Amino acid sequence: MTPLVGITAWRRELDTYLGRERLQTLSAYYSDAVIDAGMTPIIFPNGQDRDSAKRLVALVDGLLISGGDDVHPETYGESTTTSTGQDTSVDQFEIALVREARAENKPVLAICRGLQLLNVALGGTLNQDVTGTAVHIPFQPVGDPEELANRIHTVTLQPDSVLAGLYGSQEIKTNTLHHQGVKRLSPELIAEGSTDDGLIEAARCDGSWWALGVQWHPERSSFEDREPLFSAFREALSRQ
Repeated sequence: MTPLVGITAWRRELDTYLGRERLQTLSAYYSDAVIDAGMTPIIFPNGQDRDSAKRLVALVDGLLISGGDDVHPETYGESTTTSTGQDTSVDQFEIALVREARAENKPVLAICRGLQLLNVALGGTLNQDVTGTAVHIPFQPVGDPEELANRIHTVTLQPDSVLAGLYGSQEIKTNTLHHQGVKRLSPELIAEGSTDDGLIEAARCDGSWWALGVQWHPERSSFEDREPLFSAFREALSRQ
């Protein structure tokens, strides 16, 4: 049987034929990438309580914490400045998922907001706005797949990092689709890679628990670019 992966959805208000509705949403890029790598996705509706998180983690072999809006600054002990789309109930549910996965030693792959949430769940903090530099351009809706594909930057990987081993290189090109970023890295995490301006864009757990987060969106990359990461995730699940 293929490993089961719980993927967090995101609550959004969108126009439907019934009018404006609040929906649990998840880009098919995530589920497609999971399926292509030989895993079975199960979507976790967001905003549930901690007891629900414990029960959900028990159902799966591992977690994929997906992207979404900003982590609320109150979640990591700061006041709000430029953060948007915040929802503390979502933060607390996802933190409960991460901590339960750690307690059960179940692998976690964290993408974009997922890396930020993983860092906060383990005691780190975030920069509320990292856009506007030479590396991180202002985040705004694109609406043009070609323009989206051109939003790339370089991430330099640590020589002994998991990602450098997976990609056979200390330098990879990634997409730029985020607003926040890691400020103080959790003491439980090790930096895997960073940009020229010093922003940590990949980190993993410092220990036996398989937990790896990346700031970019590998699920939106070509199969060749996403396959090493998702295959490594699948291998970690298969060892459970």
